[in-house]
Amino acid sequence: MIFFDKPRVKTGDERILPLVNVVFLLLVFVMITGEVISPDPFGIEPPYSIGEGKAGTPETVVYMSPDFRISLDGIPVALPMLRHLLLEKEDLETIRLKADGRMPASRVVEVLDLLASAGVREVDLVVVSEVSP
Repeated sequence: MIFFDKPRVKTGDERILPLVNVVFLLLVFVMITGEVISPDPFGIEPPYSIGEGKAGTPETVVYMSPDFRISLDGIPVALPMLRHLLLEKEDLETIRLKADGRMPASRVVEVLDLLASAGVREVDLVVVSEVSP
């Protein structure tokens, strides 16, 4: 005759262990597939736009704060130095420009002219879509 041991009563820790495993696997999945976004070097409020923009992520980003501080890829630079740094970079087809919405248009045009003189062919201006009533 074969005798089996009585089934052991599971404790609270043993019952919750599969749930912890699933949550841990989900966390690992999110960490691997998620996109890490670095914060803006300045407090920037992009201008509003009615149209829809195209999606994409150029590698080079120029930030402009309301008090005309400029940053290239998160590193603060002076306006005259910006052109020299851009000329040192390779493959500058597209640059993302994230300017504050309170920035005067003349200042934005000044930076756009500088980008063009550095060989940039396309500039993606970051805007916030305006919600229509």
